[in-house]
Amino acid sequence: MRQRDGQWGWWVRGYGKSAFTGDKLLALPTGKTPASVDPARLRLTNQDGSEGVLLGFRCRECGVCVFGPATFCQACTSSALDPVELSKHGTLYSYTVVRVPPQGWPGPVPYILGQVELPEGPHVLAEVVDCSQSDLKIGMAVELALRPVKSTESASEKMVYKWCPVTLETEPSAPRSPLVGED
Repeated sequence: MRQRDGQWGWWVRGYGKSAFTGDKLLALPTGKTPASVDPARLRLTNQDGSEGVLLGFRCRECGVCVFGPATFCQACTSSALDPVELSKHGTLYSYTVVRVPPQGWPGPVPYILGQVELPEGPHVLAEVVDCSQSDLKIGMAVELALRPVKSTESASEKMVYKWCPVTLETEPSAPRSPLVGED
C-alpha cells in the first residue's frame, strides 16, 4: 500500500496502465485476454474469452452428471468419474430476485439469480441477464452468456458465466426430418 495525493491505497503496475484507489484495486483495459472466473467450472474456448463451455463430471457407474469439480458421484458415491463438457442451453427451473447482494458483488442490484436445469441433469445457479423479471417464465429456454467482470483482486478481467433467454436467432436447431417426397 502506498500514499498518493494524500490518500493511502493500492498502486498497480505491470499491465500497461496503473490504477490507484483509496480502498479497491481497479482493473484497467489492457488488451489482455480475460481469464475464466473459475477454470474448474468454465473453460474459455476462444482468444477473446467470449465463448466457453461449462465443465462437469459423469459417473461411469450410474450415469449421473454433476456441474463442477467432484471426487465422487453424488448419487452412488463411485469415484469412477469422467470429465464432460455440459450443454450451453438449459431450462429455467427456478429464480429469485436478489435485493441484498453478497459482499463484493460487482453488478447492479437488484439482480435475478436463476437455477437452470441442463439436459445432462445438473442444475447451475447464475445470474439471468438481458431479461426483465416480468418476462421470466419457469420452463423457458435459456443459454449460456459470458460476461467480463473487472476484478478487485488483480488488474485483470474475469469472464463470468450467466444465463440469458434464448432468442429465435440463437435457439438450437432441432434435426430436420425430411418431407415426404424429399430425397
